[in-house]
Amino acid sequence: MNVRQLEAFKLIMELGSFTRAAERLNLTQPAVSKLINLLEHKCGFQLFHRQKNGVVPTAEGEMLYAEVERVFLGLESINARARAIRQFDYGEIELVSFPSLGTRVLPPILAGFLEGRHIKVNMANRNSWLLVDRVATQGVDVGFGMAKTDRPGVQFELLCSMQAVCVLPPGHPLVDRSAIEAGDLEGERFISLAEEDGVQVDIDRVFAEQGVARRVVLKSQLSESICSFVSAGLGVAIVDPISTVGFGADELVVKPFKPAIRQDIWVITPTFREISKGARALIQHVREGLTAKIAELEQTIASP
Repeated sequence: MNVRQLEAFKLIMELGSFTRAAERLNLTQPAVSKLINLLEHKCGFQLFHRQKNGVVPTAEGEMLYAEVERVFLGLESINARARAIRQFDYGEIELVSFPSLGTRVLPPILAGFLEGRHIKVNMANRNSWLLVDRVATQGVDVGFGMAKTDRPGVQFELLCSMQAVCVLPPGHPLVDRSAIEAGDLEGERFISLAEEDGVQVDIDRVFAEQGVARRVVLKSQLSESICSFVSAGLGVAIVDPISTVGFGADELVVKPFKPAIRQDIWVITPTFREISKGARALIQHVREGLTAKIAELEQTIASP
């Protein structure tokens, strides 16, 4: 038996007529009769009593119809699922992000993406080095990080870029400057990212090239915790602008930094399997939302 035979059988049961079923299927009445004859032969029993004013299902036909109806409900469910997948409206996405992005900027962006969709996102926050390993080894679909490495099993795609900023505690002597230059921080108490962080390597290179000596008083793996230490008055720091989100002007003073230090955010995906259309749609949504947010932050920071 095939789907066409079952479809003809289902319509005859519901319409009570070979002729009307043929019209619905855009077939001739003899063609529908042939489909039913083949189905009866395959089943080994009669499905209908043919009468002058229509057809009446046999008891066996009634029993078969109950099963056929379940089959077609399953097909409708499959069609609906396929439509949802096609429209990026189904499935689960395993996502990992560096903490300041995941806790401060991504929530409203992801909320906008998930609104009206049936996709589920499972999200974790890890520093940029650890999240690369998670994408490579632990079934993560998408990672957003600031470290690009040569780790096998992953590929990197530029998501967006931003410029590093200088953060100062309120009341610091430099808060009235329109921008902070590397030389301004000579001898300043400085809070740094961990040495192995590629972002910090770029920051340290700028100070080395300028011949500027800082007093590093604390190192942290998380840039948002660095901002908290700056806010507490421990020192100054150079961080990405995303890490400053959520701090009020009375907690943290954010200034442009010169010379400019470009910081990239990367989309990290596995090379050993293709990610879903839904994950691709999420990446594009985050790209648009994050680009707009960074532009807003840079405009705010540049304003006197």
